[in-house]
Amino acid sequence: MWKVVVAVACARTVTALDNGLGRVPQMGYNSWYDWMSNMKESQLRMSIDAMVSQGFVDLGYVYFNLDDCWSKGRYPNGSQYADPEYFPSGTLKPLADYAHSKGMKFGTYTDRGTKTCAGRPGALGYEKIDADTYADWGVDYLKEDSCNAVGDHDTAFAEYRNMTVALNSTGRPIFFSLCGWNSWYAPVGNTIGNSWRIGPDDTNWHGVLTNIDINADLSSYAGPGGWNDPCLLLAEEWTGVQRMTELQTRAQFNMWAIMASPLLISANVINMSATNLATYKNKKVIAVNQDPLGKQGQRLVGNNLVESLIIEGGAHRARNTPATVAACNPKDTAQKWTVNSPLAGYVQNPSSKLCFNVDDCGSDLIYYDCVSTGGTCCGPQCYDNMKFNITSNGKLTTPVHPGECAELLGNSVSFQSCDLPTPTKWTYNAETGAISATVGSATSCLTTSTPPPVHSAVNVWARPLSTGDWATVFLNVGANATDVVCDADCFNGMGFTPSDKLTATDLWDPDGTPIPFTGATFTAKALPAEGGSAMYVFAKASA
Repeated sequence: MWKVVVAVACARTVTALDNGLGRVPQMGYNSWYDWMSNMKESQLRMSIDAMVSQGFVDLGYVYFNLDDCWSKGRYPNGSQYADPEYFPSGTLKPLADYAHSKGMKFGTYTDRGTKTCAGRPGALGYEKIDADTYADWGVDYLKEDSCNAVGDHDTAFAEYRNMTVALNSTGRPIFFSLCGWNSWYAPVGNTIGNSWRIGPDDTNWHGVLTNIDINADLSSYAGPGGWNDPCLLLAEEWTGVQRMTELQTRAQFNMWAIMASPLLISANVINMSATNLATYKNKKVIAVNQDPLGKQGQRLVGNNLVESLIIEGGAHRARNTPATVAACNPKDTAQKWTVNSPLAGYVQNPSSKLCFNVDDCGSDLIYYDCVSTGGTCCGPQCYDNMKFNITSNGKLTTPVHPGECAELLGNSVSFQSCDLPTPTKWTYNAETGAISATVGSATSCLTTSTPPPVHSAVNVWARPLSTGDWATVFLNVGANATDVVCDADCFNGMGFTPSDKLTATDLWDPDGTPIPFTGATFTAKALPAEGGSAMYVFAKASA
C-alpha cells in the first residue's frame, strides 16, 4: 500500500515467534507492485502459473501473497468476505486451493487498524474470527499492515500480538509478517512475528536505498525464525513500466541477499524481461540469502546512501526530514512557518516548501512535501496526517492522533499522551513565523535545518556463511562509474588478515572460477553508475 512518506552489532541469541516457520527468509511473490488494486482471481491464477512455468517455485519462491484490496466487507457475524467483483466465490479459498495444487503456499493481507491502507476492513477487534477464516481458507502467510491505527509503540505491539495469539490458536502454521514501516519494531519483532517491516514502502530506487540505510543498524535483531524486512523486490508492473532500471533491480537483489531479507517478487512475472528473470533466478545469490547460519550482513565500507543519491544524482531530494528544534533565531528562514498554507490545517516552511507530516501515520513529526492529491498513509483522499493545530492552551495536535499531543523528546517531536507531567507548550508567533516549544523553563524553535549527514556513493557489505566463507556486495549509487574497494580494514571486519591467502568467486560469472588474492585489498572494477553492483564469496585458499 502506498503511503506518502518516504522515511529517511553485537551478537545475541534470537528467540523468534515459536511457530516453526521462517528458519530462512521467506521467498515468493506479492501482488502489490504487479496488479495493485486490479487483482482479479483469473489474473492471479495466471501469475501462479507463471511462477511455476518460469521455474520460480523450484528455486524456493513458494509463497503467493495477495496484498491490499481483496476484502470487501463483513457479514453480520463479523467474518470477512472477498470482493465478489474480483473473487466470484466471495472467499479466497478457491485461489488458495489453486496455489496449493501448483506447489505454492498462499498468503493474504490485513491491517491492525480499523481499516486497511485502501480503506478495506481492518482487523482491530476481529483478530480471532479473521484468523479462523484465514485458516479455513487455507492461508499459509499473513501480512498485517499498520494504517488507520494508533501510532504509539506499546499499542502497536499489543495489537500485533493479538493477531499472533489468534493465528497460533488456529493450529495452522501461518507465517506472520508485520508491516509497521518503522525500525522500532526490530528489537521486539521476533517475539511477535516471523518478519517485520523496518522502513517505508520502497516504491522506487530512492526507497530501496532508504531501506538499506535503515537496515544497516539492525543486523543483531535478525536470525532464523525472524527477519528484518526492507520491503518488496521491484521490477516491472503488469503495465510493463519498470519501477527502476534493470541494473538497480539486480543491485537490490544482491543487497536483499546479503541482508538476509525476504525475497518477495512484487512484479509482473507473466511478462518479465529476460534480464530481470536472470536476476531473480541466480541460484548462487539465492543460496546466500537462504544460508542456514542466518546472519544478516553488515556495512563495512561507506555510510548512508540516500544523501549520496541526492548529491550525486541531482534529480532526487530527500523530503522526510525529522522535525527538530534549535535555539530560536528570528532571522533564520528555516524557523519561519505559515499556518493554513497551502491548505487549511497545513503548516509550511516557505523557504524549503516542506510541510508538517506525521511519519507514516506513526507517532513522529517530520517535514515532507505538501501532499494534496492521491491520498496519504491515512487512506485514499485523506490528508489528516498533513493537518495540525496549535490550540490556545499550547497544545500541538493532529486529527491522526485524537487525544494525543506533540511532545519534545530531546531534539525530536513525537505524539504522546496529552497528560504528561511536564507537557510541551507550543506557541505560534504570526509576526515572526516562529513555532516555539517550551518545556519547563527551556524554549526552542522548530527548524528545518539539520546537521549535514555523513554519506557515501559506494558501499561494501558482508555476511558470514555456514561454510565459513563470507559473501560480499560492492555497490555504487553515484553518478559516475567507479572502482569500489574492500581494503585491509574491510577484510579485518570479516576476520581476515592482510597475509591471508584468499579466493574470490564472482556470483554473477557463469564460469565461477575462484580468483586468488591476499586479504590486503580487493577491487570491484568500474561498477556502473546509479546502481552498479558486484557480489563475491571470499574464502581461504586451500593449502
